Amino acid sequence: MRVRFWGVRGSCPAPLAGDDIAWRLTEALCRLGCARDTLDIESLLADRAAVERWVAELPTNIRSSVGGNTPCVEMRTDAGDLFIIDLGTGVRALGSELINTEFGRGLGHAHIFLSHYHWDHIQGWPFFKPAYVTGNRLDIYTRHTHLQERLHQQQEAPFFPPASWDDMRADIAYNEIDETPLELCDGRVKVTSIELDHPSRAYAYRFEADGKVFVYASDGAYHGLDDVSIRPFVEFYRDADLLVFDAQFTLTESFEKRTWGHSSAVIGVELACQAGVRNLALFHHDPGADDPTLDHLLQVGEQYATIVPTTIRRRPDQCRLLLAREGLTMEL
Repeated sequence: MRVRFWGVRGSCPAPLAGDDIAWRLTEALCRLGCARDTLDIESLLADRAAVERWVAELPTNIRSSVGGNTPCVEMRTDAGDLFIIDLGTGVRALGSELINTEFGRGLGHAHIFLSHYHWDHIQGWPFFKPAYVTGNRLDIYTRHTHLQERLHQQQEAPFFPPASWDDMRADIAYNEIDETPLELCDGRVKVTSIELDHPSRAYAYRFEADGKVFVYASDGAYHGLDDVSIRPFVEFYRDADLLVFDAQFTLTESFEKRTWGHSSAVIGVELACQAGVRNLALFHHDPGADDPTLDHLLQVGEQYATIVPTTIRRRPDQCRLLLAREGLTMEL
């Protein structure tokens, strides 16, 4: 099973600002200056390939950004089955890549799961190129009702060119599901879901395939941390190889803005440790948070992991904490 992140930002897109680029340039140049005793800088700068190698060795938070697109995650099974979770603006780039494959010839098939209908989770749909190619098969699933109507509404005039919906020539199936587990792809993939605490309701999905477990749990708040309150979620996240977890807020914000339906890195660590999760990816980043702020939130989560009671704490090599970043690909 392979998971790739195409959009990791919550609420609204957050394009990279000029100050962000300037900060990265400054950090890179300072590092280059500090290396002048061990590097022949003049020769390095005269060799493009050498510069590219040097840049590739910079810390991830300097050479690339976390990303500004709204939620979209791709999951591929070993057999090549394609699953797309949420249709935020990140799905535009995914669609542009898919169009160079069988999807460009009208031979593609994707299973798309929606956590809920908030705009940041569906606003990329009109820009998903495979939907406009005759022959492609797109199965869309949600625990909500009025699926086709809700997707159609955002493409109605005056909000969008009126012909766009009719131009979607793919074979699109709108599947409104319930809590019953799904067996898809000839039984290769099992999908279960659970309701999260979020305005208008959101749902987490658990995908089991290839002997691995991937859980997508965006847009959820956890107000009571007593055993009774969190037990259903701990069991749902149990032994996940990867848990994608909404950590938009600090711990304080998650309680101050309790009706907003988002959580924090600290709560994510608590649940992940109790559930025996192997990789915890912090997700749905605040649109106003720059990369240094997100790195700080990651550090807070890592610090908390060191003080979780020893009865539930897993060894560092068993539960890894990371920031979800656009382009990050994980082989589970």
